[in-house]
Amino acid sequence: MHERCLVRSPRAKRQKTDHVDRISSLPDPMLISILSLLTTKEAVQTSVLAKRYRNLWVSVPGLEFDFDDFLPSVEILEKLEETDEDLSEYEEKFVKFVDRVFEHRGPLNLDSFKLVWTEDDSDPIRATAWLDIVAKLKPKFLFVHIFSENYNFEVPDSVFASQSLQELVLHLGFEVITPRSVNLPCLKRLTLDSVEIREEVMQKLLSGSPALEEMVLSDCLLSFCDISSCTLKRLIIDGYHNEKAPEILISIPSLVYLEVRCWAMGKLNFKNLKSLVKAQIQFHDLSDDEPLFLTALSNVTSLELVLSVWALRDMKDVLEKETTKFPTFNNLKTLKIGGWSLTHDFDLVDHFLLHSPNLEKLTLLHRERLTCSNLELTLGLGDCLDIVETTYEQNDKSASELAKIVETHFKTIREAHHIPQSCNL
Repeated sequence: MHERCLVRSPRAKRQKTDHVDRISSLPDPMLISILSLLTTKEAVQTSVLAKRYRNLWVSVPGLEFDFDDFLPSVEILEKLEETDEDLSEYEEKFVKFVDRVFEHRGPLNLDSFKLVWTEDDSDPIRATAWLDIVAKLKPKFLFVHIFSENYNFEVPDSVFASQSLQELVLHLGFEVITPRSVNLPCLKRLTLDSVEIREEVMQKLLSGSPALEEMVLSDCLLSFCDISSCTLKRLIIDGYHNEKAPEILISIPSLVYLEVRCWAMGKLNFKNLKSLVKAQIQFHDLSDDEPLFLTALSNVTSLELVLSVWALRDMKDVLEKETTKFPTFNNLKTLKIGGWSLTHDFDLVDHFLLHSPNLEKLTLLHRERLTCSNLELTLGLGDCLDIVETTYEQNDKSASELAKIVETHFKTIREAHHIPQSCNL
């Protein structure tokens, strides 16, 4: 009697291998790292996958809540709007979910917390209590975006007394922040978006954040007169409203990078920016007797200056005055300038060329109608210009025409100011 030899087919082996749950075989720290890539709602939902996942989400070091994740489909929302029904049902589910998460997590510390709750008819009062809880869990990163047209929201004082916080982002729909005191010894980056900032609050933020290196003010109502710091390295002001303070003095000797995009440049007075290396300035109205900001920026190695037609006109009027002296940019190597039609107006560009002896690269931003053509030109060691790159809309005829105008103009400038002829444009 012969013995039968049973051999498993390669196909059967492959089928068995295909059904192996490789993710569940990973160690807990790796699974927790994967769960941290999800929102908290998604991470909690994994608890039904298997017994091992039941409480695994609790160990995720970050929490992320977004009210929009609890809203119904777009079709249902449109029907609710048609019948003037509110979203109280979904708001209640959202609040209960967040409350349960905090209840299950207990006192475990957090690395990060993110809360987004932007609904006109919602009352975000519970968010104040949540932030109080979070502040006690030693977070390093805190992001809060809350907007309600019909209710006010107040950031609790505990947030401004966090000993562990390294980055704070507050986007509040023009709410006023009124901390009684600020004690943020580890804070390095502060972003305030759509927030009203009063004089006493700004002073508290700066004096109470001794390690602060970067501040971003985006579309804020600035009701203060001074930003003075010895630690800030980066300052970004992206649009602002300033109805109460006639002028804002910015005196930051440690500042390395400055970015300003605003309507009226004359409201900002820059002084003592001796460490500044790079600046990006964009504005529509000068609103001042003289371009003091250029003098304050004269130490930079890289400058981007984008002006509207009205700002250019104001600059030209100021520079035509005998009392105005254009500063010398001895360190400037890279200049990007424009925002207006360069076809017939190089006056401001000429001022920079004649007062920037070490300029190496020049980018002209030409805007005519709705198109924008970028011409990049490089200044060699002999003060010679070469066009090294041209970027423009496809089939844009004005680009080639502008290139010819640029060539003719700079040849004229070179001859008028005795620039060497060793290079051809």
